[in-house]
Amino acid sequence: MLYIGFSNYSHKTISRLFCKQYKHCAPVLVNGDTVLIYQFVRINKISKIRIRKKDLKTLEMHGWKFVKYHKNSKQISHKICFTCVQFTKAVCGIKNINIQTPLALFKYLKDK
Repeated sequence: MLYIGFSNYSHKTISRLFCKQYKHCAPVLVNGDTVLIYQFVRINKISKIRIRKKDLKTLEMHGWKFVKYHKNSKQISHKICFTCVQFTKAVCGIKNINIQTPLALFKYLKDK
C-alpha cells in the first residue's frame, strides 16, 4: 500500500520560502507492520527510512499528513529529480506539469 506523506517543516531554505502550507512530501510504502519512507535529500540521493506502522501516528502528531494513493505506483527508483515533488510524482506516475509544490500535489491527490 502506498501513502504520500506531507510535512509542515523542511530544512531546505527554498522550500521554506516558496511552499505555503506543506514544505515537503515523501512516498511511504506500507508492507504489513513495516513502513518505508523514501526521503528525498538531494538530486540522486534518496534515503530509505524504516519505521513501524505505529510510528505513523507519532509523525501525524508532529505535523505530517498522509494521503492514501489508490492507483498503481511505478517502481521506486533513483531517477533524476530536482525536488521532492518531482520524485513523488515519478513514483506515482503523475505527469501533470502544473503540480510543482507539495500543497498542489496534496490538493491533486485529495481530489482523486
